[in-house]
Amino acid sequence: MWGVGIIVTLVILRQVISLNEIRKAQITLKRNKEIISQRKAQLDFITSNMLDLISESDEKGVYKYVSPSSKQLLGYSSEDLLGKSMYDFIHPDDSEKVIESLKESQGIAEGMRIEYRYKNADGNYVWLETTGKPVFDENGFRGFIYSSRDIRDQKKAAEFVKKSLKEKEALLREIHHRVNNNLQIISSLLSLQSDNVVDERDHELFVESQNRVRSMAMIHEKLYQSDSLNSINFSDYIETLLNSLIYDYTKDLGHIKLDLDIEEVDLNIETSVPCGLIINELVSNALKHAFPNGRTGKIMVKLHQDIDQFILEVGDDGIGYSEEEVPENGKKLGFNLVKSLLQQLDGSMEIQHGNGTVYRIVFSELKYQKRF
Repeated sequence: MWGVGIIVTLVILRQVISLNEIRKAQITLKRNKEIISQRKAQLDFITSNMLDLISESDEKGVYKYVSPSSKQLLGYSSEDLLGKSMYDFIHPDDSEKVIESLKESQGIAEGMRIEYRYKNADGNYVWLETTGKPVFDENGFRGFIYSSRDIRDQKKAAEFVKKSLKEKEALLREIHHRVNNNLQIISSLLSLQSDNVVDERDHELFVESQNRVRSMAMIHEKLYQSDSLNSINFSDYIETLLNSLIYDYTKDLGHIKLDLDIEEVDLNIETSVPCGLIINELVSNALKHAFPNGRTGKIMVKLHQDIDQFILEVGDDGIGYSEEEVPENGKKLGFNLVKSLLQQLDGSMEIQHGNGTVYRIVFSELKYQKRF
């Protein structure tokens, strides 16, 4: 009897213990459900109020998950989008770009970033920026996870800046065009006035002034024609200027040959104007004095860049000057103007004498200085 009693007691104890374990498990399960429910509610609250749209699609672009923030961002509820292809909402002109970007991202760990237009619930297309990342499991590629945000304001701001820049470029081109026209008028007036001047030296002064004005006008003309309003192709400018000077002084492009060794260089207007005037002065002087009595000869111009410095050489193979004859402190050769322009460029100049004269000038491109 005692044996049977013990067995019954053990069975009862086992049942009591089992009931306690079940109650504990039920309490734990209830607590876990409450935690999960709280966290889900918290997650729903966050995803409903966040600015970005979080979504997941399969490998074909069909939505498997869409955060509640889709309502605020696009006007769609999550249920409106689930099971539908994202490509049904992407602008037809952007679909191919998105498809290609997603394909390429499958081999990139960091995924992709792309901008495209997406049709909202009102039927209007809005600009979205989406970051997408491929998702893989044990069976391989299974789709993408996306984070999308509205970039309409950024697009409008960018479009405003673009439009503003175009307007400013148009204004700058018009300014350069008008400056060029005004300089051309001044040059024409000087030419007309020089026709009435009898004294040869006075006439020469008018011609020199006309060439100086024209050298500046050419720069504004090049800027007006250039794709960039910040700089000009200075090598092209030099060749145009030299041909113009040779024709003006000799009326015969075959009388004086040009020997050009000019690197393709772009210079801003701050540097181009003084540098162009220096070339004008030195070449004009050579054409006036280096080849007397119809003597044939050669004008040499070299321009090369050495890191942040430019080396300009202007020379001729004419009769030349002795070192004592170069009036560095006088008015000859327009030397005062050349010295002033060199100071403006913060440059230096060496003069080589012998078989002709060569001027070697070293300078750096000037930085743009605000005037207002």
